[in-house]
Amino acid sequence: MAELSSGKPPFYNKKHDLSLTLAICNGLRPEFGKGTPEFYKKLAYKCMDANPNERPTTKELRNIFDFWDVSIGGSSYGKVEKFGYKRKEIKAAFEEVDKKIPNISTSYEKNSDAVYTSRAFIFGNVLPKPHYYFICQ
Repeated sequence: MAELSSGKPPFYNKKHDLSLTLAICNGLRPEFGKGTPEFYKKLAYKCMDANPNERPTTKELRNIFDFWDVSIGGSSYGKVEKFGYKRKEIKAAFEEVDKKIPNISTSYEKNSDAVYTSRAFIFGNVLPKPHYYFICQ
């Protein structure tokens, strides 16, 4: 979602190493493009939550995307307000972003150590403890 918003891959300008991995574990998240709607960023951050139980399910995502789709299409189908946003707000925000898309620069200088393939890191004991707690019953 961040790459769609900015036109650049996440952390393109950083070395993809243990240091970046630890920063992500400590809460670093990708940057979004200027003018990205707050509801869009809010969903993206929810998808990146350190606590997997706080991330949306596929069913929740489908419901949100369906609401966005109906809002953009201007259909009379469905609720006028859902997930804390009105359909007209969603439509207006996406229309505003659509005006900016042609101006998004997709040219950037990638860090030569930015590797976008899966690989294993050996952490030892340097990973921080998770920032969430489970309540056991």
